[in-house]
Amino acid sequence: MRIINTIIKMGLTALITSLIAKVLGLEYWITAGILAVLSTQLTKKDAYNIAIKRILDTVLGLALATVMFLVLGYEFWVFSIFIFIFAYFSFVLKLEVGIVPVLVLVSHLLAEKEFSWLMLLNEFSIMAIAIIVVLIFDLVYPQTAEKEFKKYLDEIDNHLKEHLILIAKFLKRETTKENALVQSEEIIKVFDKTYEQAILLDKDLLFQDGHQYLSYLEMRKVQITHVNHIYQHALKFVVEHQYIMQIAEFIEQLSFDIGYFDKATEQLEKLLDFKHFFKTTALPKTREEFETRAMLYQILNELEYFLIAKIKFHEKNPKFILIERKKLKIR
Repeated sequence: MRIINTIIKMGLTALITSLIAKVLGLEYWITAGILAVLSTQLTKKDAYNIAIKRILDTVLGLALATVMFLVLGYEFWVFSIFIFIFAYFSFVLKLEVGIVPVLVLVSHLLAEKEFSWLMLLNEFSIMAIAIIVVLIFDLVYPQTAEKEFKKYLDEIDNHLKEHLILIAKFLKRETTKENALVQSEEIIKVFDKTYEQAILLDKDLLFQDGHQYLSYLEMRKVQITHVNHIYQHALKFVVEHQYIMQIAEFIEQLSFDIGYFDKATEQLEKLLDFKHFFKTTALPKTREEFETRAMLYQILNELEYFLIAKIKFHEKNPKFILIERKKLKIR
């Protein structure tokens, strides 16, 4: 969908830009449409960054070309030398995205064979109109990326919830490790797809708190890692332990709190109380019991890291809950 929208924007901006340039009576007006196509990007942030660089590179290129043509003449060999010098400075100044468009504009100066302020203004106007039309179009063109991305976030949360429930069942010996492994692979697959969408969305939200969604996804990425660690620890149990069921119940209860809102703080308090109780119990008597107890304690640690990741997210993104309340119309 994003690619289709970009293609539509390319066609419309090329048409509109060319017509504006023609109405204004600019020479080489069709070039404005071509530059508009070159300036259209997949995301708004990329379009704005490239726009700034191309304007700066246009000023540099037109100024350098004018000086060289006035001093050495309007000859092709001068244009060839200009290309080397201009390309070098563009790369040094990290403005290389403007090289090709500016060379097109400078070729117009070469074709005229004489200096003219009006021609310089003409070439700069071609670039300026193309960029302005593209930027305005990016602002008014309808975007559905955020809505689509929130759908992916919900999928991630649902898979994470199901994975926690599955681990709880595995600890209770109500399911097999193969089922938990399949679920884990599915989460990773969905996550990778969502992460790509998140990066594009993050570049589309220029004037909003767009980074909150990327931060949310990063937080879930950390949590998924801890969940996988829990699963790996659970596989190492050699004997049954009296507290396995309690930990399984806690994980199952925790799964129902997976969502946008901060319920991790309350769950962390319960977990810390349980860890304190766990430390005060009698020490294991056999090696197998000791290894199982150690694995249980590692699971508790992973659960703690899991909850802390969510708490830190809300600390860094305090507006996230308010935004979601507004969108969900929660009072």
